[in-house]
This record gives sequence, structure tokens and C-alpha cells, in this order.
Amino acid sequence: MSEALRNLNENLKEQVELYVETLNLEELKQKALIKNDLQEIESITAQEESLIIKVNRLEKQRLLWAEQIGREFGRVPEDLTLAELVEKFPILEEVRINLDRVVERLQEIHTINSQLLQQAMKIVDYTVGLLTHQESNTYTVPSKKENEEKKRQLMDWRV
Repeated sequence: MSEALRNLNENLKEQVELYVETLNLEELKQKALIKNDLQEIESITAQEESLIIKVNRLEKQRLLWAEQIGREFGRVPEDLTLAELVEKFPILEEVRINLDRVVERLQEIHTINSQLLQQAMKIVDYTVGLLTHQESNTYTVPSKKENEEKKRQLMDWRV
């Protein structure tokens, strides 16, 4: 196995570790979203930003090693896939499985968290509508006809 391939394997293992940390933070964020704990959400988001910076650094390195491996195989790095490399180098199988597993779980929890945020926005929209006595939602884009027919106000001052 070439040095570039060993470096790629180590890089991917580090990425898996960072994605696992991100997954743990996403799970904590989900609990904070359910509790509506804004301070906790903010704290978790700051931690996630730090992890994203580290992942981006590793990704840049990964691209360099993929380029070097591509040259060894006489292929463009964009055409090389991890699945292809696993066929030629079975040592990469474990990291491929771990990477697939953690990324899939991250996508699942991200989808759930996005839905929780959308529900929270609907509640805010509904509450603002109640406070201003508006019949329509504040945060929706009005159609051209609705926009011409009525003007929205933040507060309804009728007595």
C-alpha cells in the first residue's frame, strides 16, 4: 500500500471520528430543540462550527491524497470512488462502512432537526399572527393579489 493510500485511510478515520462527534452534538441539539433551550442550541452550534472547520481541513488533505492516488492509477481524482479503492485495497473497507453509517445517521437526525425547526417557526408565525390579529401568516410570501388587496401591519391598533 502506498503512503498516499495510508494517509487517505488515516484521514478518513479522522473524518469518521469528527462526524461521530458531530452526530453526538446533533443529538444534543435535538433535545435542546425539543426543550426550546436557546442557550444550549447556541452553545452546540458554536461547537459544531469548530468541528466543521476541522472537517474542512481534513477534506482538503483528502483531496490532495486522492489526487496523488489518481496519478498512481492514471485517473482523475474526481473519477475515483471509495468503493473502487476498496475493491483494490480491502483495508479501506472498515473505514468505508463506518463513514457510510455515520453519514447516513447524520442525514437522518439532520432531517428531524430541520422539521423541529420548521415546526418552531410555525408556532412563532402563529403567535405573531395572534398578537397582531392578522388573518394570514406573517412569514409567508403573499401572492400579488393579496399584496394589492391588504397592507400588513406589525401591530393592530384597533380598539
